Amino acid sequence: MTDELIPIRLSHLLGQSGVGAIVRGPNGLVVVQDTRQWTDRHGHVTGKTIPYVDRVRAALDIDQELREPPVAKELANGQVDGVVVPATRFPSWMHCPACGALHYRPWQAKPPNDEPRCDREACKRGPKLEQVTWVLAHTDGHLADVPWHVLTHADAQNPQQRECKHRDQLRLVERGYENRTLVCGVCKVTKVFTGAERVFFGNRRMQPWTKDDHVSTSPVTDGNAEQLAEVLAVNDTRVYAPEADSALVIPPESRVRKGTVVDRLYRNSEVRSQIDNARMPLQRKSVMRTLAEEYRCSTTDIETAITDIEQGYPLYGENPTPGQLLESEFKAFLEILPDQRDDEDLVTRNNSDIWSALATSETVSGEQQNIVAGVRHLVRVDRLKAVKVYRGFSRLGGDSVAPCITGESDWLPAVELYGEGIFVALDEGRLSHWEHLPVVEERLHQFSLRLASAGQRQPNPLTTRFMLLHTLSHLLIRQIEYEGGYPAASLAERIYCSRAPVPMAGILIHVAVPDIAGSLGGLAELSEPRRFLRLLIRALEHSRWCSLDPVCAEHEGQGPNLLNRAACHACALVPEPACDYGNTLLDRAFVKGDASLGLPSFFGLT
Repeated sequence: MTDELIPIRLSHLLGQSGVGAIVRGPNGLVVVQDTRQWTDRHGHVTGKTIPYVDRVRAALDIDQELREPPVAKELANGQVDGVVVPATRFPSWMHCPACGALHYRPWQAKPPNDEPRCDREACKRGPKLEQVTWVLAHTDGHLADVPWHVLTHADAQNPQQRECKHRDQLRLVERGYENRTLVCGVCKVTKVFTGAERVFFGNRRMQPWTKDDHVSTSPVTDGNAEQLAEVLAVNDTRVYAPEADSALVIPPESRVRKGTVVDRLYRNSEVRSQIDNARMPLQRKSVMRTLAEEYRCSTTDIETAITDIEQGYPLYGENPTPGQLLESEFKAFLEILPDQRDDEDLVTRNNSDIWSALATSETVSGEQQNIVAGVRHLVRVDRLKAVKVYRGFSRLGGDSVAPCITGESDWLPAVELYGEGIFVALDEGRLSHWEHLPVVEERLHQFSLRLASAGQRQPNPLTTRFMLLHTLSHLLIRQIEYEGGYPAASLAERIYCSRAPVPMAGILIHVAVPDIAGSLGGLAELSEPRRFLRLLIRALEHSRWCSLDPVCAEHEGQGPNLLNRAACHACALVPEPACDYGNTLLDRAFVKGDASLGLPSFFGLT
């Protein structure tokens, strides 16, 4: 069969369709190969380096440089222009939907564009073969074909069946979703296939998604628990869990003027090396003159740019740490930047003073004024840039596997996402009073016990202010979908929550997509104070009632690991891409209050 080009969005390539993931193409399933193979024919890495992300790298504790994945396109004549991200057809087995016969890589013996068909004598119709949808996965990150011969003969009773070596007469007979049987056409042994078998993986591992493929000896069904792999359906979420981080580009890097002399020199490390290696004065002057002609500037401009870079441009000595990631972003939204330009990577407009004035406006009711007083900062974000970094993946909740498998690569795949948003920060004084009420703290107790054993991404520590912020964020996302025209799946939340050392209680709701610099402005316009007040009021109204109440409101625990209380698909859940916490840690009671429990609403305090 011929090669095929499968279009994948860059953001998906750094997520569910990343290295080691099984992806469905037009003609079957494939597995994405590791980043050591994301190269041109000469073995050179072709992904473009992402500049001005030193703060992002430091904040995310990343030593490697960040590069975009290679991009290719299919021309009208069928040729491919550019470097593709390679993938391998996997699983290697196909089966006949009529007779159940299993075929190993039947496409290898077929001419191009000729789809494999069943050629068994018992199957007269010769239907098209279908790829099996089962794989063998291990917590170490390994992936392999299911050892069908081993499973079929695992419970063989007589010597002839136990010693059967035939692998070309196996059948997987399916009679309904949960009625599957493995049959050997030679020795006639049969075995019920449940799809939950555990198999000893052996010492040599088959890796269809790396360049270090091994021809493994057949796995056996004994061995210690650490070496057991599990048979899983390809769409089982345990087969592949991507691990990605993101951060916003904020000042000073967001304020860099693109195209200036210092910018061009900073981006070109090769030219800087030529200047550094010019030991003799005449040689250095020659390099400088040549560069000045190329950049159409004076040698003095080049000297000034070199001095700026030597002094630490663009961070100038700032050394952010991983713990300061959200803190620095939170401060950036509150900072009023002088002389903002439209081409900066973070363009904000602080509407906090206009918002606060609504609290004394005669056109706003007393209840609405109280709601206004609960929000201290309202910021319109006309433009932002986020950098999403793909760190690797895991299987079955095991250890993380690096994108280059060996962990020795000097780069990580990343993508720049552009968009707009709304930033909201609650009033710290009111929040501090509310969160220390005994009835509020008691409401959190059950969440803390369940979260400790959940084994998922979580805020540390879990606090009542986080529960309030996270639930309010979901309510706002749902309301923005109704009023702003943005589908909820295109929105993303970012929660800024801490009590110390810097008190934070903020929500950023934004849209960010790759390859598009700028935005339509629709989301940012919702931060106009009076318009946002209407949005917030409606979100709070919807928090008070769910179509599944009273069941939803009185629930002691629902959702994954029972990590939600008054929150379900009818009221507070959003599409998975929009939530950083798997649609868990939600409770409308923290927003609306509960009079029967004496639990006050944050926005109802006076």
